[in-house]
Amino acid sequence: MPWLVLVKAPPGSHPWITDEEKQYILTGQRMVSSDDAADCESEYNPSTKELLSKKQSWGVIIASAAIDPIWWLFVFWIPIYLNEVYGMDVKSIGLYGWVPYVGAMLGAWFGGLLAQNRIKAGWNTDKTRKLVITLGCVIMLPALLAMANPGSAITAVLIMAVILFGFQTAIGNVQTLPSDLLGKKSVGTLSGFSGMAAKLGAVGLTSLVPMLTADGNYTPAFIIGASLAIIAAAAVWLLIPKIEPIKQ
Repeated sequence: MPWLVLVKAPPGSHPWITDEEKQYILTGQRMVSSDDAADCESEYNPSTKELLSKKQSWGVIIASAAIDPIWWLFVFWIPIYLNEVYGMDVKSIGLYGWVPYVGAMLGAWFGGLLAQNRIKAGWNTDKTRKLVITLGCVIMLPALLAMANPGSAITAVLIMAVILFGFQTAIGNVQTLPSDLLGKKSVGTLSGFSGMAAKLGAVGLTSLVPMLTADGNYTPAFIIGASLAIIAAAAVWLLIPKIEPIKQ
């Protein structure tokens, strides 16, 4: 992998850049003040073993592993679903297949604005995150179940748009949980574990779809998706009693 060769050290000590380049880069970086250093010392930055011993960490990891496959289920299978279930050709898929992503775009916008609005209104992080994540999952749940029998291709892509709207409403707030819980030095570690769990979950579900839909019936895949939405919300509520910085 190229980055193993190219990424050797921070700019201040990288062997491949000139003194002029080093000075240019470093003068554009924010200087760390004594106050910043003190804040970093007061934050909870556990070792990997300690991090994985916290139920809050597992709340983030499980929520990520549950919710992310829902996105990839549709990103990967929308064209195949429309072809197999409704007999659409490439032209027809191109005509309708973009609609779900409009829902996703609007959901990403809505989820961020809703969280921002609630924080400005005086809500704490715990109440805000849980509201937005739960709302996203509640939007997805009936829509995923409705995909069992949408009736027509147009109805199907509109329902997909609702599902991806709900997904994007929730996912942005799920992905901010590591920074809500941990100090700067540990956010990347928890984000890495949750990201890995998310992609493993996505690979698992998308790999199962051919077996689940061998008879042309996609209902089992959508039921699993609905179950994952419930698991994601439950993981946040049950394993993260209060979304706030973890104390040592």
